[in-house]
Amino acid sequence: MIKKLQVSKLFLLALMTCYFYVLVTMYLKLTIPESMSDTDNPGKVLVALKLSYVRLLIAAVFLFGYPIVLFRSLKYAKHLTIAITTWTIAMYIDDYLVLYQVLEDSKRGLVIAIIWLRPILIICLIWMSFELTYSKPKVE
Repeated sequence: MIKKLQVSKLFLLALMTCYFYVLVTMYLKLTIPESMSDTDNPGKVLVALKLSYVRLLIAAVFLFGYPIVLFRSLKYAKHLTIAITTWTIAMYIDDYLVLYQVLEDSKRGLVIAIIWLRPILIICLIWMSFELTYSKPKVE
C-alpha cells in the first residue's frame, strides 16, 4: 500500500511529524486545566476556547480525512496539503501578531515546546506540498 503512494520516505517522515505534532497539540488543548486561564478577563478566555475548538475540529478532520485523500488521489492530496499549509502559516502569523498579545498562554513546558516547534510543522507541510507538486509519478 505504501508503494502505491509514490512518495518518498522523507514525505512519510514529514507526515508522521505533522501527525505527532497535531496529536500532542490536541492532547494539550483538551487537558489544560481551567485554573490556568486568566480569570480576570472571561471574554479573553471565551474567545480562546472558541478558537481552540475550531482549530481542534479542523485538526481532527485533517487527522482522519488526509489519509483517505492521500490514498485516493495525489492530485487532490496536493491541493489539500497546500490548503492546510496555507492555513497553518496564516494561523502562525495571526497568533504572533494578534493572539499572543491578547492571551497569556500557560507556562507549562509542553505549551512552550508546542509554540517553539510549530515552525518545524510548517517546514514539514511545505516539504509535503513541494513534493506533491513537483514529483513525477513512477511508472511501473
